[in-house]
Amino acid sequence: MLEASYPVLAATVAITPLPFRRICSLASPRAGGLDLPGPGTRRGNIIWNGANSWLVLDEDEASLAARTQGAVTGQSDGLFLFAISGPSAREILKRLVPIDLRAQVFPEDAAAITHAAHIGVRIWREERGFILACFRSFADALYHALREAEEAVMPG
Repeated sequence: MLEASYPVLAATVAITPLPFRRICSLASPRAGGLDLPGPGTRRGNIIWNGANSWLVLDEDEASLAARTQGAVTGQSDGLFLFAISGPSAREILKRLVPIDLRAQVFPEDAAAITHAAHIGVRIWREERGFILACFRSFADALYHALREAEEAVMPG
């Protein structure tokens, strides 16, 4: 498992490449005490990830598999996370993401599978802004697209 945030990308006013986090994909769980979110939502550290699939942040893969009796796959070394926050976050993202991110349509704890600049992403809304998860091999390209959008929205 990769233990560093790669590639190394600099934070800007609105864009923060997040440090390494433990991420698991969970499919077809049975009980396990998890309060699983429904389609298009997140609940705490669990994000809907499609039909009968969830991303679980900051949990140990083996203990999660034992608790849920579901199929658990480590995704930590495969996904890269970006936080987009601040007053211009929605304006930056609306240049890249083909979904309506207004608070009344995509409220806090909403989640979606979509694309940003033709790169497949998972996006969810948290209290301070948005989190985008992409495959690590696309992190540089997504970062570049985010930076271009940020520069267009916040010139100077």
